[in-house]
Amino acid sequence: MTFHYSKNLITLAIASALSLPVVAAESQQNDKTMEEVTVVAKKLSHANHVIEASMVRQQSPASSILAIMDNLPGISINEGDAFGGDDWSTSITMRGFTIDGNQQQLGMTIDGIPNGGSNYGGGAKANRYLDSENMNTIEVSQGTSDISSASLEALGGTFNFVSADPLFEQATKMAYTDGDHDASRYFIRHDTGRIFDNTYAYMSYSSTSTSRWVGEGSNGGMQREHAEVKFITELGNLSITGRLSYDDADEDNYNSVSIDQFNQTPDWDQLTWNWTGTPHFDQMFAEGWSTLRENTLAYVKFDYQLSDNASFQITPYFHKNKGRGDWIPPYLVSAVDSEGNPVTEGGSIDSSYGFTDQNGTPLAPATGCEQSFTWPWDSGSALHPACYNDSAVPVMSYRHTHYEKDRVGFTANGQWSIAMNDIKLGLWAESNERTESRDWHKVIDARVYHHFDATPYWTQYNNEFQTDTLKFYLQDTLDFGALSLNLGVQKYLVDIEKTDGFTGQQTGKVNSDSDVLFSTGAIYQVNNNIELFAGYSENFSAIKDGVLERDASTLEDIEPETAENIDLGLRYNNDDISFSATYYTIDFENRITFIAPGSDTDGIDYNIGTNGSYLNVGGIESDGFEISVNYRLNEQWNLYSSYTNNDSRYVGDAPGFSAGDKVLDSVDDMFVLSSDYTQGDFRVGASGKYTGERGDAPSYTTFDFNAGYFIPFSGHTISSIDISFVITNITDESYLSTGTGNGTTFFIGAPRTASMTFAANF
Repeated sequence: MTFHYSKNLITLAIASALSLPVVAAESQQNDKTMEEVTVVAKKLSHANHVIEASMVRQQSPASSILAIMDNLPGISINEGDAFGGDDWSTSITMRGFTIDGNQQQLGMTIDGIPNGGSNYGGGAKANRYLDSENMNTIEVSQGTSDISSASLEALGGTFNFVSADPLFEQATKMAYTDGDHDASRYFIRHDTGRIFDNTYAYMSYSSTSTSRWVGEGSNGGMQREHAEVKFITELGNLSITGRLSYDDADEDNYNSVSIDQFNQTPDWDQLTWNWTGTPHFDQMFAEGWSTLRENTLAYVKFDYQLSDNASFQITPYFHKNKGRGDWIPPYLVSAVDSEGNPVTEGGSIDSSYGFTDQNGTPLAPATGCEQSFTWPWDSGSALHPACYNDSAVPVMSYRHTHYEKDRVGFTANGQWSIAMNDIKLGLWAESNERTESRDWHKVIDARVYHHFDATPYWTQYNNEFQTDTLKFYLQDTLDFGALSLNLGVQKYLVDIEKTDGFTGQQTGKVNSDSDVLFSTGAIYQVNNNIELFAGYSENFSAIKDGVLERDASTLEDIEPETAENIDLGLRYNNDDISFSATYYTIDFENRITFIAPGSDTDGIDYNIGTNGSYLNVGGIESDGFEISVNYRLNEQWNLYSSYTNNDSRYVGDAPGFSAGDKVLDSVDDMFVLSSDYTQGDFRVGASGKYTGERGDAPSYTTFDFNAGYFIPFSGHTISSIDISFVITNITDESYLSTGTGNGTTFFIGAPRTASMTFAANF
């Protein structure tokens, strides 16, 4: 299929889609309604949950909103520190599916708008779009994705982060958070109340900064500036919702370590904080491992109620992503074209060198010199200063990988209820233009610091990717009283093209269309409190444009990933108890895996460029069960618990694993127990989570604590003050949180971290 449409064609498609019926359902939410959220969500024929109010209180406002989901069944959230200040070390696993630096197998949306991918290279997770104070809830569909979800990654389920609506009354909130590891955060939000007789709006701004918890001094950190604007306008049967978010983050990364390294130094990730002037050591300088990202997302949602039983919704959106990833290789490289001539753009690396003479001429180590550093890995004689005379000058590079992405698209959804049928249909269309390039800059004087020349001495590659997506879906739910049945179909049409930015020539093209994907399910209402559900769905993940980055990938042999999901479960609800239990089985096929090229070093391969290849290598089979219960003991006490048992194993052999092996980084067992107590304006809560073994990484248990006090005022400028206190990992457990997908290295879990937030409402 050729589907390379322009923005003008998208505009025409938006206009034509106005004929589609859609659900218009956005209810006014505020801080009070969050208290009423229960752990069991909608009546769907697959496992689904939403967050509890207590889960929000367990996290500091300075933390990433991703961490709020961690206590839900089936989910493991891992971030480099307690504040989620590093995307590089962030991972999400659910039922054996993963979002990390190499895999994107779970869908993510914000108010139903696709996030543009969750990968490190040009993707953006929900924490780039939403502050916790502006969040209403998180809707999680485990295993079986919501059929209307706009995602190309929803193999193992979806997360929809729902933003809060503006308040009906004018109000202003100001908050300040102070915490360990130099954590500091300022937040302000102003709600306009009713304006123009039909509009409500808010605008907010936050500024967050932290230091890396590892080391001291120049050990890196995170700085994030974030702003949001949202409005709702009511025009009779038409409701218009607009939202704009802007996020500018500058993060220094955490490094993964082997189990032996962790056992030797459990509080050190092998990155350093003192510049030595020796490039082989300084390649591990923390401030040289950086992630810079800027994201702007805007949408306007039109909800129209055609009649009592028919409605439509259409949402055009725009997303701009711009960023950079940094590393500091301990050498300079010389690049040549295919004929061996020196080049500054393209080509390949001919040689590298770590020392020059005073005139900048590359030097070779002295003949017979066998001196070599052993940390962080074997340097060889070429990078050891003892193999050069005293006048030799050490040199190194500052390597930048640049990411840019522009997405424009729309979602259109409809609902029509007639007789016993509840019919939903819709489409999603998007044009995604992504650019990735890599350039190498010379560090001006490696003996002094990592300041680099702004003009690169070599641009390794420059690639442009165009991804055009069109999705259709249709679902009918039949109501037979106590029994309801649903049947749905969906179809993806995805085209990806790669263009060489140096020559302007197309160098790759792949069609990633899906088959017609079926889903079906049933819900049986046993009585007012108990319902049984069963669901089957065929999930789909399109080939990523990153596959086209690797020149050795055989595109005609690569197929999109698919997964067949079955859920069987029970829900029980009364005034005091919400209970859910689900058994699931998943058959994941055509798993796409990256096969890295061979390397002659034990360290980082900074030169990898576009080498290596992707291919399909078998799949994964998973089965398990999830249980969650929320029990309200009385008006003051509340208990919550969840348990997950998951068994995920590879199907087929591939480099790094064999058929029947446990899936790397998947968790077999997780158990959560939390309790919350409220007495008047005082609140206190505690939570513990056990996470089982992940391959060679041992199990661990962490405990969190939170407390707060709300002080109302009347007849004053300040209407209320709220003071909250959060401690994560209160026992200071030393543990490995998550792996990197290779089974040998893991990120170190964050230590005990405390923060306090003071908020004033006007």
